[in-house]
Amino acid sequence: MTLETVRDLAIVFMALVMIVVGIGVTVLIVQVWKLVGIARKKFETLTDGANDILGSVKDTAQTAAKTAKTAAGTAEFVADRTAVPVIEIYSAVSGAKRFAEAAFGSPRRRSNGNSADD
Repeated sequence: MTLETVRDLAIVFMALVMIVVGIGVTVLIVQVWKLVGIARKKFETLTDGANDILGSVKDTAQTAAKTAKTAAGTAEFVADRTAVPVIEIYSAVSGAKRFAEAAFGSPRRRSNGNSADD
């Protein structure tokens, strides 16, 4: 074998290697393209699910706000219908008691007054 023959065989070998590498790179590019397509579809599915969840959370928050508003209204109603009248009755009874004590004298004051005189 002469040097020219070795050189020619090396050129042919390098050409074959370049062809195999070119085919490998082409296959790799196609596979990456498919992977990007699959990832895009999965991402769209995930974002659709996330949007559904966010919509559900928004509806839940609105319902909670309405419930809180209703509870506040109910508390106000209960206060107006029960607590305020009870307070007014207690106030009237307490006022009548004070009036009676002032008009007729207090039994506690008499006993305290007697012990102070002793």
